[in-house]
Amino acid sequence: MNSYRQSLYVSLIRIAANVLMLGAVFLAMYQASHTLGASELVFCAWFFGMAVPLWAGAFWITKQVRRRYPAEFQSLVHLPRQGECLVSWRVGEASLLPTAAKR
Repeated sequence: MNSYRQSLYVSLIRIAANVLMLGAVFLAMYQASHTLGASELVFCAWFFGMAVPLWAGAFWITKQVRRRYPAEFQSLVHLPRQGECLVSWRVGEASLLPTAAKR
């Protein structure tokens, strides 16, 4: 069930971030239309001033969701000198023949 929640929440975060980016484009265009001088500079300042924090926040929230709802074959483990990390693991097939020690 956690894999479903993780993919649902991550998808909702991406959709919300894209909708907010569309709003950022319109707001930057609106602000640039009110300037008499370099409207490209005003557009870039407004657009990137909103885009960078927006996507940084979206990536941070996505990371928190992935830690809260780990997907199938993922676990939150404590690693030495790294703290808690989300790791992916896969169970290998069991060997039918015993392995011989090689020299």
